[in-house]
Amino acid sequence: MIQSDRNFDDLTTRFARNIYGSAKGEVRLAIVWEHLLQTLPQLTAGKTLRILDAGCGLGQMGLKLAELGHEVVLSDLSEKMVEETRVLFARQLPDTEVRLIHASVQDLHGEDLGRFDLVLFHAVLEWLAEPKQTLEHLLTLIRPAGNLSLMFYNRDALVFRNLIRGNWRKAESDNLQGEEGGLTPYNPLTLEQVQGWLQQWQLDLLSRAGVRVVYDYMDRKMREARPTEEVVRIEMKYARQEPYLHMGRYLHLIAQKGG
Repeated sequence: MIQSDRNFDDLTTRFARNIYGSAKGEVRLAIVWEHLLQTLPQLTAGKTLRILDAGCGLGQMGLKLAELGHEVVLSDLSEKMVEETRVLFARQLPDTEVRLIHASVQDLHGEDLGRFDLVLFHAVLEWLAEPKQTLEHLLTLIRPAGNLSLMFYNRDALVFRNLIRGNWRKAESDNLQGEEGGLTPYNPLTLEQVQGWLQQWQLDLLSRAGVRVVYDYMDRKMREARPTEEVVRIEMKYARQEPYLHMGRYLHLIAQKGG
């Protein structure tokens, strides 16, 4: 049983090179960003919003939002990730004030931070010992009628990947939880699970998209041969379509809190 949330201090350099700095990371960022802009037009309406990126990683998404003029607060459990984010902002937006917090999600409280118009929680849920309870706590930081941007590792895609690789015993065992300290997510989640939580908490689901519904199933040589912009174009075409969205390595849900 997993006892603690995953801290990526030990993998910051590897993440920067192999995930955030790779084509698959670029595709992921582009799809999530486009989905956000399409679903939340208020992001580009000229009004400054308060936005929290909880589990900000290396800060790319927060940087994009700050470039639009929004007030951004970024936090991460990894101290090294927070420092890398600080370097990114100092280099790209040196005149922009941004608040960086080294803390767990559970230690973020509205009494200290206030409430936010939008909270981002991307690729964190699956690495938590108690994903449902932690997400429920995070919702307390969203203002009435504010929004949640939630991206998580898709359990069904993990099952399917094992099936097509011939790892049938693994797929059929129903034991897909990673080991503590490993690189397989602790708690890969299904769309039905997470949608059920949002419904239970009376959040309105505005939109959903699969992230890398095509790319991760392509032959490696084909992936390398296709320009990234072409991959993003085809991904965006199918990301929100049934049944393709269910194939995404990640699922991205955008929901609104009750007023």
